[in-house]
Amino acid sequence: MLFMKMAQAREARKDNKGFSLVELIIVIAIMVALVAMLAPQFVKYVSKSRDAVISSAAEDVLATAKSDFALLKMDFDGTGAHTITIGKGSDGTLDVSLSGLKYRSDDAPTAAWLTGDAASAAFKSMCGVDTGKKTSSTLSYTITITDAGNGSPVFAMAPNS
Repeated sequence: MLFMKMAQAREARKDNKGFSLVELIIVIAIMVALVAMLAPQFVKYVSKSRDAVISSAAEDVLATAKSDFALLKMDFDGTGAHTITIGKGSDGTLDVSLSGLKYRSDDAPTAAWLTGDAASAAFKSMCGVDTGKKTSSTLSYTITITDAGNGSPVFAMAPNS
């Protein structure tokens, strides 16, 4: 009786062979081929999404700058280049800096004008861009603001190469 049960158990094990080594290698090869085809597309997607963060921030900064000029919160500071640069800062976070522009952080027309780093810091806090966000994008934008002759600004935004 015991021998019969052992023989039946051996027979049951012979019928349940599982996957062969060749079958497993074929499945792994198919998976490797799929990953090899999809990896470059994934890298492109990630790169585009990183650049989209900078592009979106640049559009937000442009809209804020136009609004602030209209509200007399931003103005030209002397002659020369009047620019706003948006890109990755030295610490890897999103950075916005003003050059040749003065800024008022208060809505009152009698508020003091800020220049240089103080103007950049005040403008960053008002433009709604998350400057604490880390980015690995190398893309940056420059918004050039020129005087049309009568004190009204003309805005031009372009990516930096």
